[in-house]
Amino acid sequence: MKTLFNLTTDAYDLLRFRDSSDMAAALRGFDGLELMVCGPDDRSILRPAFVTGLHMSLFGSWLDFWNGARDAVLKEFDTEENVSSCFGGTDPMSLVRRFRKDLDHAEEYGAEYVVFHVSDCTTEEVFTRKFRHSDREVIRGACEILNLLFADKQTGPMLLLENLWYPGLDLTRPELTAELLEGIRYPSKGIMMDTGHLLHTDPSIRSQQEGLAYIHRQLDAHGDLVKWIKGVHLNQSITGAYLSQVTADPPVLKETYQERQWQLLEYVLRADTHKPYACSGVDDLIRRIDPEYLVYELITRDRAEHQQALWIQKQALR
Repeated sequence: MKTLFNLTTDAYDLLRFRDSSDMAAALRGFDGLELMVCGPDDRSILRPAFVTGLHMSLFGSWLDFWNGARDAVLKEFDTEENVSSCFGGTDPMSLVRRFRKDLDHAEEYGAEYVVFHVSDCTTEEVFTRKFRHSDREVIRGACEILNLLFADKQTGPMLLLENLWYPGLDLTRPELTAELLEGIRYPSKGIMMDTGHLLHTDPSIRSQQEGLAYIHRQLDAHGDLVKWIKGVHLNQSITGAYLSQVTADPPVLKETYQERQWQLLEYVLRADTHKPYACSGVDDLIRRIDPEYLVYELITRDRAEHQQALWIQKQALR
């Protein structure tokens, strides 16, 4: 099992490191990074040897765009300019081209795996939880895109499918997990189980221990499918009370797309906090799954806070 932590190429993350030697020092005790490319590494902080996995681009709402539902797309994005800025174009194949760039980055860094979010949810649906698309619709759309993306590939980085708590893959319905895996023709595939995202599927959870028991119950329900969990994003967010509060009293959405994006960001940072999963028994969970990749996927404000969070997570797994 390789142990990693997450990082992006955003300046907010990379400014924490003086140079590539400082980055190498930060990686002592780890096997590498799971990297998300979201801008240039202007100071050459990152070396290919540092990167083990790559998180592909992610979009909150993409299925209407993929299906050519222009009225729904413009309701979400307001203008064609916003659509193009998000997806890199205004035709559905822009999505595939965008994801191909991610595969190019994975090849550039020599990544062993890539992570793909199987989820779709508009900004309004995030707050109201009144979804227009079903899990199955999102899964089928994801399979269409991924089968196009990997059509000419039989080898390459492992494709790991990540669960969220919106329509798509949420790891609470084994039959849909199986349908997703069976629907993707690329042979090197598996699941990246995000523990924090799984907790959000039950907003009644009020402690890390309750959450751990819940995760085990979902694994029990999945039976032999657990063997497909090749990676774990390890984190926790015990925010069910907040999630329920927002659903019961959704905010009034702002007028413009940009303003709504700030509303969404504020919500996500409060809902999906990505703190260390540090209660008793988390080590047994990891032993049960026995993943190939264990990612300490944490959100922190600075280098010192990140080092402290990594230390807390390490201690819980000893």
